[in-house]
Amino acid sequence: MKKYLILIVSAVAIFGLSGCGSSDGGRGHDGPILETFFITDGYGLGVGGIIYHCDSGLSGITNFEGAFTFDIVGDNCNFDFYTNNISNNVYIGFDNNPNIDTGLNGIYFECVKNGEPTVSGRTGDVLSDGFIVGASLHDGCTLFDIH
Repeated sequence: MKKYLILIVSAVAIFGLSGCGSSDGGRGHDGPILETFFITDGYGLGVGGIIYHCDSGLSGITNFEGAFTFDIVGDNCNFDFYTNNISNNVYIGFDNNPNIDTGLNGIYFECVKNGEPTVSGRTGDVLSDGFIVGASLHDGCTLFDIH
């Protein structure tokens, strides 16, 4: 009887534990988790035409709302201010509603001009609730680990 009891308990334990864990290495998802943020000007209006490339392979051009899409799992994205002569102060936010203060602070960034570093820091350090002061001072900037 003891042998049967041990066999039954073992079978129940194996069956019960087989449902635990996941095949995705514990990440909790099967692919990228896409998020859309917005690049806006000092008036909260979208800045379109900024070319961007992200480490995840996502790339594109911000639309008239300033929207860009990235993978929230540690994506780094490079924004090209030079090609379309972006000269305004630009901000990064959750949306492009000019009536809401949505600037994102604390995102690490680095900017370059002619291949030389010009500024680095965290959004909000250079300008409150913002991103980059005077985009024309830089050829481009990279946001690191955006989310």
